[in-house]
Amino acid sequence: MQDVADKLDQLERDGYVLIEGALSPQETELVRQRVDYAREMGWEEGLNAVGNMWFDSLLDREPETFAPLVGHSSVRPYLEGMMGKQCQLRSLRAHINPGPYLQEWHMDFYGYWEEKRQVEQYRLAAQPVGVNTTYYLQDNGPGDGHLKYVKNGHLQEPPHLYPKDRPKFGAWCDAQEHVVLYPKAGDCVVFLSHIPHQGAKERDDMERSNVVCHYQMTPMHEGVWHVSRPRGYDGTFPFA
Repeated sequence: MQDVADKLDQLERDGYVLIEGALSPQETELVRQRVDYAREMGWEEGLNAVGNMWFDSLLDREPETFAPLVGHSSVRPYLEGMMGKQCQLRSLRAHINPGPYLQEWHMDFYGYWEEKRQVEQYRLAAQPVGVNTTYYLQDNGPGDGHLKYVKNGHLQEPPHLYPKDRPKFGAWCDAQEHVVLYPKAGDCVVFLSHIPHQGAKERDDMERSNVVCHYQMTPMHEGVWHVSRPRGYDGTFPFA
């Protein structure tokens, strides 16, 4: 329990925590194979200009494979410790980076600071909060691939969001101090959804894929500015 408390403290302090070996080698390989199969079947929603292919339907198509990742026992203590029974799955999204990949700097919960200001106007309103769990399916390492955060980026409102100016936002992120992680296959990074971050392949031929579960603490209204669409209420509270 002390280890959980320490990691919860780290999550609040740093905005992220790395859970090594969150998935067993067998779980990791199964999920990797099924994400590859989804690509073979053409189930992707698209492939964007920076080299990211994404899949939003895998939890519905193959619940036997992907449902165990929702509130997985390896991350449950941290999700439950932060949000309790109000922890709600917002979405499950898989990614493949089939070629060169340098993700644009972004936040998954873009609307965090805007919502925070609005909450302060109302006496009973609650601050919306989002948490990500990203399961890595291959080894990242120096010279291969990485995940980069703006250091303490969850504690300050970045400029150039309202209105959004992506080039200026990206330039601001580049100019900040960074933290670089190299998750291995089976590791999971748990992080606050409003911290600016950027994934990258340093070697274009590296195989790279992952699965992200977005969680939110209810209530979050439909108009909140987030990268993913909410699944709704039925069956989305893993700890209730």
